[in-house]
Amino acid sequence: MTAQQQSYKTGVIYVLMAEFGWSLSGIFVRLMPGLDGWQINCWRGFWTGVFLLVILVALYGRETIAKFRLIPWVALVASAGFFAAGSTLYVTSLTLVSTATVSVIGATSPIFAGLLSPWVTGEKPGLTAWLSAALALSGVSIIAWEQLSVGNLIGIIICVGVPISFAGQTLSLRRYRNIDMVPAICVGGFLSFFAAGLLGFTAGHAAGGFEVSLRNVSLLCAMGLLQLAVPLLFYARGARSVPAVTLTLIVMLDAVLNPLWPWLVLGETPSQSDFIGGSIIIGAVMISIFGGRWIGRGARAAAG
Repeated sequence: MTAQQQSYKTGVIYVLMAEFGWSLSGIFVRLMPGLDGWQINCWRGFWTGVFLLVILVALYGRETIAKFRLIPWVALVASAGFFAAGSTLYVTSLTLVSTATVSVIGATSPIFAGLLSPWVTGEKPGLTAWLSAALALSGVSIIAWEQLSVGNLIGIIICVGVPISFAGQTLSLRRYRNIDMVPAICVGGFLSFFAAGLLGFTAGHAAGGFEVSLRNVSLLCAMGLLQLAVPLLFYARGARSVPAVTLTLIVMLDAVLNPLWPWLVLGETPSQSDFIGGSIIIGAVMISIFGGRWIGRGARAAAG
């Protein structure tokens, strides 16, 4: 199915399904309390690459290698590089600044996507998109306000790389939306495996990020499939018909869904700020998805 054949509505559904999978990260992490970010990102990336490769072989068979070659080298390097860089920078930033700081800075991804999209994808975000981005950012700020810490300068600089990387990957998917970009994401999974594994030595592990028990490797196998590989497939498909800013805004629902599952499954009650900020984020995403169409209908009704 090409970008022209796929509807905007179908694309939004795919992205929502991707976000549902990504939001399961909190549940998986709580099942592996003895692991640090390097170990989790290392093996999660490995299994993501493996599962995506298996899926590609199942879909294309002997043409799988041709699908890798079909992607322009610039697109392959950009998509795989941004994926690996974003994962690695995210883990690094968590070791330098608070999780709240990472969340707030990470929420600026729609801003970067909006600023760069006119040059990368030819999409010019309208007033509705900018309003949605501002609302979503304020919602995340409310959630993180109680624990917000500016941290050190180096940590902040590294943390800024996280939303830039995610915006870059999203824009790469949008620019080359008429090509199956899953092979590039597959390469990114293996890159994050090696990057996190090697950087894990800085945490004092004898075998770097590769040092994980068999039990945890099994859990990370499930995490790689359910929390990353399958959602990435949906996200790549959704990117074919959904503008870049809306893509990144929908993903901000993670700030709402990620604490929701521990609440429902483990009884971890969210704070009042979680409910207030989450409501604002949901409203911002709704405006981003439907705002342009609401305005268009209103204009047509007024003209009629």
